Amino acid sequence: MSDDVTSQPLPFIGERSIVRVKALWRSLLWAALPESFANDSGDDALPDSGSASMLGTLRVLHGSSSPAEPKAEQAQRDVLEALKQGRAAVLAERAADAGRIDLASELFELSGREHVALELAVVTIFQPAVAYAARTVAGRLGFESSVQVSLLDEVLGHCQVGAGLMRSLCSQGGALHEAGLLTLQHNRVVATAALHAFIDGGPSPMLPQGRIDGLPPEAMETFKGLRRGWVSTLCGAIGQGRPLLVTAASGGGLATLSDAVAAQLDVPLLLVDCVALWQQDHDAGADSGGAALAALSASAHLWPQLIALQGVEELGAMLREKRRQVLPWLERLSRIERPLLLLHEGPVSPMLASSLALAGGVPQLDLPPAKPSERAKLLSAALAAAKVDESVTENLASEVQHYGFGLGQVGLVVAATLQRTGARLGRLRARGELDDPVQTLVPSLSEMRAGVMAATSTRLSAFGSRVETSATWDDLILPEEIIDQVKTVARFARLRTKLFEEWGFDRKMPYGKALSVMFAGPSGTGKTMVAGLIAKDLGVELYRIDLGRLVSKFVGETEERLGALFDEATQTGAALLFDEADSLFGQRTEIKSANDRYANLEVNYLLQRLEDFDGVVFLTTNFGSSIDEAFLRRIRFRLTFPFPSSEERQKMWEVMLPEELPLDEEGDPADWQWLGESFELSGGHIRNAVLRSAMLAAEADMEVGMRHLYDAAAAEYRELGKLAPPYPFDDDWD
Repeated sequence: MSDDVTSQPLPFIGERSIVRVKALWRSLLWAALPESFANDSGDDALPDSGSASMLGTLRVLHGSSSPAEPKAEQAQRDVLEALKQGRAAVLAERAADAGRIDLASELFELSGREHVALELAVVTIFQPAVAYAARTVAGRLGFESSVQVSLLDEVLGHCQVGAGLMRSLCSQGGALHEAGLLTLQHNRVVATAALHAFIDGGPSPMLPQGRIDGLPPEAMETFKGLRRGWVSTLCGAIGQGRPLLVTAASGGGLATLSDAVAAQLDVPLLLVDCVALWQQDHDAGADSGGAALAALSASAHLWPQLIALQGVEELGAMLREKRRQVLPWLERLSRIERPLLLLHEGPVSPMLASSLALAGGVPQLDLPPAKPSERAKLLSAALAAAKVDESVTENLASEVQHYGFGLGQVGLVVAATLQRTGARLGRLRARGELDDPVQTLVPSLSEMRAGVMAATSTRLSAFGSRVETSATWDDLILPEEIIDQVKTVARFARLRTKLFEEWGFDRKMPYGKALSVMFAGPSGTGKTMVAGLIAKDLGVELYRIDLGRLVSKFVGETEERLGALFDEATQTGAALLFDEADSLFGQRTEIKSANDRYANLEVNYLLQRLEDFDGVVFLTTNFGSSIDEAFLRRIRFRLTFPFPSSEERQKMWEVMLPEELPLDEEGDPADWQWLGESFELSGGHIRNAVLRSAMLAAEADMEVGMRHLYDAAAAEYRELGKLAPPYPFDDDWD
């Protein structure tokens, strides 16, 4: 900022501060060594009536516990006004007739006693004439240094400001130590780097440790347009002058949002790694007194800037294992009386939220996940900024908008995609297959999808794997009545927002708003395929949950993982697929042991979370009767997939064949009807058989014929423990 308060030509140290501190030292010398004044006829000789009067005035002005409170309150309002509107010149005007010590006292709202102690230390350290005189006094009185804390305490105690005040203020927990202004080192009072920089009129010594999300500058305006409402909301919240916990789904773009807020306020943004800051204090040990956090406090108070702390979610995760070390640090952080943005990506730990709220009353602001249309718009702008051919940007963006990446991951998605596109063009160029040496960047859809996969990361991957499907509704072969039921589920999925939000059913049905569907039936009958198609229609990611990663043998840990799973799914908008759900949603048992009691507690907790969840949940099971009745009551749709008939199996054999697959139509044509009637295979097993037949033909360098299909189907039969029917066709197969 051009009008940054630190760039104003303020006095180095105000003259009034120098006069007051001289009086303090002269008073001590007069009391301790009166003979020093006996033959001195200089200006600083015996305290004359003016000097005595000044010393008395000093006692009156600085002996109170809270001087000029209206002035301090006005200074706070001025600081917030400067931060909100970028008019730091207000502070410069207020400090025009004062020194930086007075300005620091106002910015921190120091009491009178605290101000006197700060003034004594700063003038003694920084003002050459006073520093020289103080060293002389220290030597005459037998002290090693003029800033030895016991000597400065003697100075303050002699003037009735307070015995032991300097040691108390500069020790751990003391006001000047917590403010990041003064500290103790080897029993000497030392000015911090922040105070040095502020007194010298320089910038904050705190360097950025975080990073912006990597969005191209050309796409920043699009981002601001998509988040305009939240930028305004945060600007208003910052005006309260307190830390604010801002949460979003993984990759939610909180750093970019903070940058937009700082730009709106016309102040610099300082991004700080929260875990790194805590680690500095932790590694330094208890003796450091949390110097890193104190430096953050000083930077937040003394310079007009917006400070955002990244990685708060990692600190929250550490609370469980290192509660005694992390919690006091978090409480100190929450008590910093300045507008700090605590950026948290992913589900918020209840322990973290409650700790911040109880310690410092830190409010929480939750940002919703980006809509698919918002992802597409920002991704299209970022691709155009990266010089991708504009004729394909919108189409590519729309094709991948249903993936659950956040706005903060768009830059990474573009970079990962173009890395793959560049590698492909490099290979073509090396083989001499590119006519144009300056090839326009045109990523393929597969490269775009791979870029999304590489760049995005969600905590859901800790509980399962993402389900991808290239199938369409035309590939679905089921009985007509089941098709109608599936279409009903898909229609409800598409209209759910309208029904609950626009037509008011959310008031009539506050619980159980989730799209919950149970698919029962034999293995391989299309249950997972239908779940994938519905998720694809909705434009959301589908995650198949691995129960082995979810269930724990330790008491309470399963519930904690379930909570994290549903919280992350809520924030990312992802759909959940519980395969073989009967193992988790099974019927509760009669309590005969402690194990039964804890197992039932897990089921009860799962029931509660399922009822509170308003996302998309699919359950598949081979044994629908084994599902707990309480779960069944909460399931909105229940479909039973029958084993396919011979006609359906015949269609499946044909539908499974890719268009590119070479078929031996002349020499060994396939008899789809015979395959459908002779092999009682589900769709999953038919898919495996088709792929196996293609492998057999490719190995023999032949087109796929009936014998390849038969052998593949027979192999599937043998793996199922069944006897394959004999091959009825004449052939000369070797």
